[in-house]
Order: sequence, then C-alpha cells, then structure tokens
Amino acid sequence: MNAEGPNQRQLDELPEIAVESRKGISMVWLIPLVAALIGIWLAYQTLSEMGPTVTISFVDGSGLEAGKTKVKFKAVEVGLVEAVDIKPDLTGVTVTAQLARDAEPHLTENTKFWVVRPRIGAGGITGLETLVSGAYIEIDPSPGPLTKTFVGLETPPLVKSREPGTKYILRAQKLGSLQPGAPVLYRDINVGEIMGYDLAENDQGVLIHTFIREPHDQRVRDNSRFWRRSGIEVEVGAEGFDVKMESLAAVLAGGVAFDTPPSIAAGDEPSEPGTMFTLHDSFSDVGEATFVRRNRYLLYFDGSVRGLSVGAPVEFRGIRIGTVKDIAVEINPKTLEIKIPVIVETQPERWMSQKELKELKTKAGTHIDRTRRMVARGLRAQLQTGSLITGQLFVQLDFYPKLPPAKLTVSRNLPVVPTVPSTMDQFRRTVTDVLEELRRLPLDKIAHELLETMEGANRLVNSPELIESVRTLNETLVDFQKLTQNVDKEVIRLADSTDKTLKAGRAALSVADPNSPAAVNLANALRELAAAARSVRMLADYLERHPEALVHGKGGPRR
Repeated sequence: MNAEGPNQRQLDELPEIAVESRKGISMVWLIPLVAALIGIWLAYQTLSEMGPTVTISFVDGSGLEAGKTKVKFKAVEVGLVEAVDIKPDLTGVTVTAQLARDAEPHLTENTKFWVVRPRIGAGGITGLETLVSGAYIEIDPSPGPLTKTFVGLETPPLVKSREPGTKYILRAQKLGSLQPGAPVLYRDINVGEIMGYDLAENDQGVLIHTFIREPHDQRVRDNSRFWRRSGIEVEVGAEGFDVKMESLAAVLAGGVAFDTPPSIAAGDEPSEPGTMFTLHDSFSDVGEATFVRRNRYLLYFDGSVRGLSVGAPVEFRGIRIGTVKDIAVEINPKTLEIKIPVIVETQPERWMSQKELKELKTKAGTHIDRTRRMVARGLRAQLQTGSLITGQLFVQLDFYPKLPPAKLTVSRNLPVVPTVPSTMDQFRRTVTDVLEELRRLPLDKIAHELLETMEGANRLVNSPELIESVRTLNETLVDFQKLTQNVDKEVIRLADSTDKTLKAGRAALSVADPNSPAAVNLANALRELAAAARSVRMLADYLERHPEALVHGKGGPRR
C-alpha cells in the first residue's frame, strides 16, 4: 500500500452493494403530513371559533386604539378593535372590530354602539372607570335584520333596549330647560328619564320623548297630568312674588313630574306605549286645565296699561276667573284716537251656576245673551293694581249699577265689555284738573301782593311808634292794676259798712211798730240799701273780671 491510495487488488476484494427498490410511501413523509394536518385542524378550529368582523362609523375617534380598545356588553369583553381608519371624505373614522362568535346573532340594524368616556350630564357623571382602564365601545343588542355595518352613537342611549318600561310622548309649546337625561319624578321619586325631543308637526310645539321604568309605568293613565319641575320657581305677577322650591334633585336637574288622581286611576287600565300627554308649565296650570270651557271677551282701554301683561289674572270680586290673552294698540289714522284692545279669556265654571252651564252647552248664542244682560245691569271691566311692589296690573270685572247704562257690542266676533277708568287714572285726572285750575290763577299777582303785605307788616312791627305805644300801654296796665287793687279795698269797706247798717236797721225794726210810717219808710230805705249793696257787689265782681272797664267803660275800647 502506498501513500497515494488503494491498489487494484484491494479494490477487487471489497463487497458489492446490492440496490433494491421499495414499494409504498416512506415513513419519513409522515412527519410533514401530520404537521400539515395539525395546521389545517388548527386553522379550521381558529376560523370556526372566530366571530364576525364589523365596521362602525364614529364622528370622533378619540380614545380608540387598534389592538387595545375593547368591545364590551354589560362590562364583559365581547370583542377587540382591530383597526381605526379615517373615512375617505374626512367626515369621521371607521372602526373595524372583531367580535365573539356568540355575538353574531345579535348584530342587527337596531343594535347600537357607542364609546364609553367620562361624561357629565343631567343624569349625573358616567364613565369614571375609563379614567383607569381607558375608553371602550359598548354594545346594546336589539332584535332586527342582520347587518355588519353600523353607525355609532355620539352619546350613550338613556334607556337600554331590554330595560323594562314604557315610552310616552309629552307635548309642550317650548322645550325650556329640559334636556335628555333629565328625570321623570313621581312624588319626588325618580321613575324615568327624558330620552329626547323633536319638533311637532308644522312646528306647532315640541314633542318630548320620555321613558318610565317598571312598575311605575303602571301608574300612568290616560288622564294623568304632567308638569315641569324646575327646582326653584319664582313667579312675579299681580299677586306679588310667589317662590316655590322643590327637592335637591329637582333643583340640580329639573325634570318632569306626573301624578294620577285616585278618582281617575280607579278602574282604569295603564296607558298604551306612545300615548301623548300635555306638558304643563307648572302645577298651578294643571288646576287651570281642569276647566274645559273658555269664553273670550274684548276690552278697550283708553289710558295706559303699563304693568298689564299677557297671563295676568282676570278677577271677579277677588276670585280669579280667567287670564289676559292678548294686548295690542289701535290708532285711528283720521282722528288719531288711541285705543288699547285687550282680549281676556274666562272660565265659566268659576262664576256660573250649573243651570247656566247647561244652557251654554245646549243653546247657541247663550254666551252673548248672558253677557248682554250683565252689561245692561252694570258689568264693567277696570284695571287695578295687584301689587305695589311689582306694579303689576290685573283686570277686575264687577257691577257698577250707578253708572249710565250701556249696550253690548260685538267686535272681531267677540263681545265687547265696557270699561271704566282705573283708580290710578281717576287720581291722575283729578291731579291734572287741580293743576290746571292752579295754572289759571294769577299766581304772580298774588305773590306780589302777598310780598308787599309782608313788607308792610314788617315795617309796622319794627316802627318806633309801635314800640313806644307798647311801652306806654305796659305802663298804663301797671297803673290800672294798682287802681283796681285800691277799688277792691274801698268796695270791701263799703260792703262792710252797708252790712252793719242793715243789721242796725233790722234791730230798730224789731222794736218799732211795723205799720207805722217810720217803719215803712225805714223798710223801703233798707230795701234800696240792699239793692245798692248788691249793685256794688256786682260792680266789684265785674271790675275784678274786667278791670279795663274803668278806663274804657263797659263796652270796651272804641275803634
């Protein structure tokens, strides 16, 4: 053997290899075949368990992320967002989501999708859990035709499709402060929500959609009354200020309240879904609505109606019987006469007997005939002040039999009730007449003469002659007082002497013959002396009361 390789002999000694061909498949191919079968089975298993893929359109895609945002139903995950794309027309975003297989039968045209985020609304704060977990898409299944294309809601629905309850419609003149989510209250208990609103046909009012949950929807009957609850109600009218405050929930969110009187609810069935009710502005308006009949009158006022507003009360001797419905102004272009027509609406049930009400229902023209008789008896309308604080006016109907008789007229197909000036107008006219009379007086001349009189009196009072006369008179009165005191003393002495003389005369008469001439003369003398004494006493009394008579005489000073 050399180093270059084996020789021929050695090669010949090697055994020969026999090649045999085998029939069938080699066991080596079983491994990839099994792997392929396992892959096919896994693919089938994956495809069979994969749920439907849906597309949802949203105006805003904030908070949505592919591969992270989940789709949930009642807080249970039922899918995952796979893609978030912008629409070709740039009007929103399209979300592609993979849902669980069990969700496919519930993907109908009535199914709703919306994004759950933190929100503050009339119903409170919702979606706070998304501050930690992030936004997610909520699904609300509802029966209907199947579909896989949806338009998402921008706000969560107030009522879920499977929530038990009944939907009703409220009709109002205006929406006011009511917003979706505001509560519906029954005796201050939250029993439902305001779902939304639409304009009524021909724009005649607003239709407000409400939902009342079970079992409270069984309390709604065809004659139930609904009214607004604004929390705090402040009314300023002819009666003054009227402030009402409701519960804290009503103060914060407002809402609607309803009630069903027991007499109406007894024996009645609950209202059908979709029944329409009238929404009153306040609870007081509910009471007004119980009076069905309405009669309208036309009033013409000449004076100012400042303070009178639409809705002001119409009263009859302090009892409200109606409301002011319209106020206008009319100017005659030829005579420039100004009139203010006011249309009022009264409720006959408030001030008519049952017999008259029956006649109004059965006989045509009874309303006009009754008004004509009342006007002939003195029915008049007058504006009166309801509150000195607010200055609001109201219309007062009453009888004034002392006024000249008047006849009923008809204008605009309405009976015209005569009016009388208001108390303020009468006072204003009286003041105007007084001022007019004062304006006619020669005030300048009167003032000038009065000034001259005062100047003359001033000169007279301050003149030296008057001052000297007063001083002289004072001295005279002092002297006269002294004279009076002396006269009093003399009169007293004279009376004492006379008294003594009379006593002596009586003593002499007692011893003399009463029928003698001397006794008779003496008696006469005593009588004359007594009369003189009385005269002196009367003179003394008079001088004591009127000492100035010594100077001027009994008649006083002569002018």
